[in-house]
Amino acid sequence: MDELQLTFRDAMARVPAPVTVITTMVDGVPIGTTVSAFASLSIAPPMAFLALDNRGGMIGRVRDAGRIGINILAAGQEEIAIRFARRDLPDRFAGLAWHDDHGLPRIDGAVAWLRCEQLQLLPGGDHTVILAHVDDAATAGDHSLGYHLRTFRDVGPAT
Repeated sequence: MDELQLTFRDAMARVPAPVTVITTMVDGVPIGTTVSAFASLSIAPPMAFLALDNRGGMIGRVRDAGRIGINILAAGQEEIAIRFARRDLPDRFAGLAWHDDHGLPRIDGAVAWLRCEQLQLLPGGDHTVILAHVDDAATAGDHSLGYHLRTFRDVGPAT
């Protein structure tokens, strides 16, 4: 990486980010990856924005499936975030508590869930930007997992 890229990466580490696991099914096999480039895009219609690294295999699988689940991780789910960020695990779902939600893998204990049936994929440098139309949403708690300065954090209501 050149100096600008290193400084940019360091600057972006100072932006707190939500921690999500994007999931889909391909030929009945659950797959997923950790994503921190995620945000709300629109309320009407409900849409979310995320970006997937082009260097991993997930973007091709998302293209094939045409739909995703967005698991917004809860505080305390750091191990799940790390598991789905690893590229050397052949089955990231092995031993993980999850269930099928309308044909998409939904991680148990996540603080929120979004089911997205319509996706728009756009080029974004070394990533692909996904505009995801939300068809269903659910919440389960108010302490999300955040990532700031390369450290996981509990992001919850002020006490």
